[in-house]
Amino acid sequence: MENIIRVKADPRSEMGKIFSKKLRREGKVPAIIYGDNKPSIPISVQTNDLKSILRAEKGANTVLKIQKDDIEMDAMLKEVQYNYLSDSIIHADFIRVDLNKPVIVAVPIVIKGESIGVKLEDGLFDFNTREIQIKCMASNIPNEFIVDITNLHAGNSVKAENLELGENVKLISDPHRVICSVVSKSAEVAVGTHGAEAAPAPAAAPAAKT
Repeated sequence: MENIIRVKADPRSEMGKIFSKKLRREGKVPAIIYGDNKPSIPISVQTNDLKSILRAEKGANTVLKIQKDDIEMDAMLKEVQYNYLSDSIIHADFIRVDLNKPVIVAVPIVIKGESIGVKLEDGLFDFNTREIQIKCMASNIPNEFIVDITNLHAGNSVKAENLELGENVKLISDPHRVICSVVSKSAEVAVGTHGAEAAPAPAAAPAAKT
């Protein structure tokens, strides 16, 4: 299989903030690996290894070989937690995967070209959905889905069902979800006009007393 990254993991017997800070000072990140109906295993990995995964062509969808002691586990990066003040990585979750079973992952959408609806028809481009969920074998996860909008006219859209997913890839996201669209400015103005709340009618004058 291509694009596999091997990650060395160390066992992690101690927990808590103090130990986690100690690991981070040593250039490591506390982590856990779980899934596949097996017990969760606390581990630590090198911070640089995590950064390499995130920079890889498939990013978090990269298939990993987690090596702990004499055990090798197939896994993927499930979640990365950051320090909101410094953007440094403070924790990572890995999930075991069975290379003989399909996985559900989110794959990014990349827009290509300039829409004819924007260039010649005075339309406004709207990028609604930036990733979709699919189901496929871990070895067959696409890096991205490219949407060519060159021939997209004003008033038209591209939906998830219009994407070319490739062989043995199943769409999990709503097939009717709009990926991108070109809205005519006249339609925008009409929506704004009709969508505005009507001004309240002036209150009726109180009836004169007799």
